[in-house]
Amino acid sequence: MHSNRQTGAIDVWVFRHAQLTVPALHMREVLSPAERERAEKIRHMDTRLSYLQAKSAFRIILAAHLHVPPRDLQMTVSRFGKPQLPAHGIEVSQSHSHDWSAVAVSALGLVGIDIERWRPLADYRQLACHIMTDQEAGVFEDSPSELTVRKFLELWTRKEAVLKCAGLGLRQDPRGLYTGWYEPAVQFDNVQYYLNALPICGPLVGHLASHAPQKIIMRGLPSQLDAWV
Repeated sequence: MHSNRQTGAIDVWVFRHAQLTVPALHMREVLSPAERERAEKIRHMDTRLSYLQAKSAFRIILAAHLHVPPRDLQMTVSRFGKPQLPAHGIEVSQSHSHDWSAVAVSALGLVGIDIERWRPLADYRQLACHIMTDQEAGVFEDSPSELTVRKFLELWTRKEAVLKCAGLGLRQDPRGLYTGWYEPAVQFDNVQYYLNALPICGPLVGHLASHAPQKIIMRGLPSQLDAWV
C-alpha cells in the first residue's frame, strides 16, 4: 500500500473509461453479485458498459493499492450506499459522471469525492433551487451568465463531496448544508469538513472532502488494471 498514512495524503485517481482495456466479461468477474445483478438490469448498452467500467475499475484500483486480488477485497456498503473496507484499514469514495470516474483512498479518516463533467444544462436554475441555501442562491444570481453553469457544478461537487464524507450522499437535503464556493472548511452536523478542488482540467469539475487538511496525490491507473482479474 502507498504510505499515505505517513505522508498525510489522500490518493486520487481520475480517469476516462475509454482508458480502460479490461474486457466486459472480466469486468463482471470482479464485481459483487449485487453489482452484477444491477448491471444486468440496465437496459441501455452504453450505460451498462459505463457502469461496469466504473465499478470494476474501482475494485481493481483498490486491489492494486492494497496488493490483493480484486476477489479478495472485503467490501461492504452502508445503508446509504457508501463503500466500506473495514478489514483493510482504509476509507474510500467513488464518483462517476458520464464516461469519467474518480476514486479517493485515505488511511487517515473519512473521505468524500465528487466529479461532474461540464456540459450545458438547460435546467440548471431549477436544479439550483433544490441544492442551494438562501445565501448561496443570492451569490449565484449575481454571477455572470457565462459562468453560472460551471459555478452550479462547482457547488454541487462541493456539497456532494461533504455529504459523501459524512456517509449520507444526496439522501440528505443539500439545502441544509452551506459550503459556498471558496470556503476551505465548512461545518455540517457539528463536524468540520475540509474541502479541496481537485487539480483536474478539461471537461471536469471536482472536489474532495475530508475531516482534516490533507495533501492530494494524483495517481495514474495501475498496470494491473488489465491483469488483476
